[in-house]
Amino acid sequence: MKTFSFINKKGGVGKTTITVNMAYAIAESCDLRVLVIDNDDQGNDSQFFDADPEKSLADILLGKAEIQDVIQPTRYSNIDIVASGAALLDANVAVIKDEEIVQQTILKESLEKVAANYDVCLIDNPPTINASVINALVASDEVIIVTTPDIYGIRGVAQMADYIEAIKEYNPALRFRGCLLNKFSSTPHGFRCIELLGSQFPLFRTRIRYTKDKLEASAEEKKSIFEYSPNCGFARDLVQFFKELLAGE
Repeated sequence: MKTFSFINKKGGVGKTTITVNMAYAIAESCDLRVLVIDNDDQGNDSQFFDADPEKSLADILLGKAEIQDVIQPTRYSNIDIVASGAALLDANVAVIKDEEIVQQTILKESLEKVAANYDVCLIDNPPTINASVINALVASDEVIIVTTPDIYGIRGVAQMADYIEAIKEYNPALRFRGCLLNKFSSTPHGFRCIELLGSQFPLFRTRIRYTKDKLEASAEEKKSIFEYSPNCGFARDLVQFFKELLAGE
């Protein structure tokens, strides 16, 4: 199982939209088994997949349940999810306070128990740094910083790149795969952002266009963009991105 984390300290960059639609694309197009980890107490991934937040990542972090008992099926046969909700807030505090456990490796050790059941694991992380995010990065093979073509998104990249390096103390094999530019438009400003990011950090060749109306409508109907509007710019770009990602270049 290959585990990917999507992250940025800035909110609103589209991590959840990327995660849920990537899960669908990989599962349906490649016929691969995908596990989604909702690592955000807002639980947006969980809501999209109609998962029960009462059985969640918080239970794994607190040692109240084994991951096999927390994983839930979704309406898509090749996609399962570990849900999250408000309980993750308290779980993060409790994990940090508990000095008798090895805090950083809880999720990694849990995922090892189910690794044979999946081909790909996608972790959607919140715009913050806490115990569950540390666990996600320690459990990941590769991390992708999702950003937008604006100064605040780019500042978030610099902060996260430094943090990823620090996490390598606990996960030396962690690879910062690159920055994914989301909500991109072919404007002089957009291309300046590409130049600025590319001069400092690894950058995916694929840029994701923002098809706002179709993305909002598909989310309201709890459909992937590939079910709702498979030929829109976002859908076509995301296909190119997941091919680039899985190629391992």
